[in-house]
Amino acid sequence: MKHRLMLILLPIVALVMGGIWFLNGSGHGELGQAALEHTKEILAIGPRPPGSKSLEQVRGVVKARLESAGWVLVEEEFERETPIGKIKFVNLRARYPAGEGDPWKQPIEGLLCAHIDSKYFKDEVFLGADDSASACGAIIEIGRVLARDKPDQAKKLELVFFDGEEAYVDFTTLDGLYGSRHYVSNWRNSPTKPRFGILLDMIGHKNLKIAMPADSQVELKDHVLSAAAEEKAEEHFKMFPGPITDDHVPLNQVGIPTIDIIGDFQQTSWWHHQNGGKDDLAILSAESLDISIRVTLRTLDRLLGKK
Repeated sequence: MKHRLMLILLPIVALVMGGIWFLNGSGHGELGQAALEHTKEILAIGPRPPGSKSLEQVRGVVKARLESAGWVLVEEEFERETPIGKIKFVNLRARYPAGEGDPWKQPIEGLLCAHIDSKYFKDEVFLGADDSASACGAIIEIGRVLARDKPDQAKKLELVFFDGEEAYVDFTTLDGLYGSRHYVSNWRNSPTKPRFGILLDMIGHKNLKIAMPADSQVELKDHVLSAAAEEKAEEHFKMFPGPITDDHVPLNQVGIPTIDIIGDFQQTSWWHHQNGGKDDLAILSAESLDISIRVTLRTLDRLLGKK
């Protein structure tokens, strides 16, 4: 009788476990799968260089997703001369209300950032899936999770989506990092700067290799590496052999220590379409996004407390 019962139960258990496996996104964590869906929504709009209608649509998507989670967003517009003429840039900023007052007058402790634009190419399509739509998708999901599960952390953060990170020709003091160089004017003379910043860039590649700049602030670097170890993801995180030019640089220059959690672009064939590779949806992985999000959330726990 027991053997007959087991024969009946085994197919049922198999069906249940198969259903659970399917519902969990073929084994991928739900955070990464959700972030991938946000990223797909961004990429469906097409290339999004600064000043384009498509980038305006992308900002609308990001605003809608974060506003639905309770965040308050503002657009920060400015113009700059570039190698292709004057361009209007728009940084997108988000805060979570701490009470009845104006969230833009409340003190914050940290910044969580990514760049929202894709690199401008005159004669070719460049989607910028990992550079850096994936980071935007991740921050949308992190913002949703913090608002739902850790509102005390959310109230201590500002989310920033920088426009114009990409250089039109090559990175110089005048070309590239347009959004972050403008954004830091909000903090340059402030007596109450955020204690830290976390910048996410190229964090969704299916072969995840994070390589943080060698000159990263030691405490922040240690927090990220410890968080990666706690998530059993340390094999995906290492240090780059030198400095990196990215949106963390202007933040560091005005006294906001900022860590750049960035994929090792030198080890790719797709970065800016070098060697014929394509930075499109096919190179992304929900599993990689999940790892990056979990490590970021654990880093925030270490910096802001676990509430």
